[in-house]
Amino acid sequence: MTKSYYQDDHVTLYHGDALEVLPSLGDLGSSLFVTDPPFGISDAPIQHGPERTNIWHPVSDWDHDLPAFDQLFPPAATVAMFGHWRKRVEVEALMPTPLRTEIIWAKDTHVGPPCPVARRDERIWVFSPDGITPTRFETSVWDSPIIPTWAHRRHKNEKPVSLMIRLVSWLTDSATIVDPFAGSGTTLRAAKDLGLRAIGIEQLEEHCESAASRLAQEVLPL
Repeated sequence: MTKSYYQDDHVTLYHGDALEVLPSLGDLGSSLFVTDPPFGISDAPIQHGPERTNIWHPVSDWDHDLPAFDQLFPPAATVAMFGHWRKRVEVEALMPTPLRTEIIWAKDTHVGPPCPVARRDERIWVFSPDGITPTRFETSVWDSPIIPTWAHRRHKNEKPVSLMIRLVSWLTDSATIVDPFAGSGTTLRAAKDLGLRAIGIEQLEEHCESAASRLAQEVLPL
């Protein structure tokens, strides 16, 4: 059995590669997977100085060839995945279940240079074998501010907890939440605040440390 990095009454966090850890966790087919895979980290990174030092992320070719998503996501599971619009066709072709809806996260500022326009949105795709039954009415565009650049961030692509609470609570009020790319633990924190059981996997130990610190904090009233 894989040893946990952090565990409490609601959340279990594992340090490792999701493709290696997930098979040891048993049947997660009835779970809700909510995750933001590291799309784009094989793109040209932001560089700085005369030696063009990479200041954005470690060198990686993770998404030169996307992983077999059927090894990450059980065919019976519902999956809510963040991604760039350019990746939609590629991801949809690799997923074991149909795409049921796409949500546009409209941010309060642009988050990149003009290519040819500066993006201020991110996509959330929901895949499911038999359709989805949300807990409440929602629209396809969610206006939600990002964490400001001047604020403390534990992760380069950290999501606001409020956004993750909205997403998770829209899709379930009872399922176990699984995030195979847990980062600094925002999805896990949202699940814990909602009183849901959650499982996270993160490959970088520095992010596991950040996630464990956040998860150990007291649950605040919503």
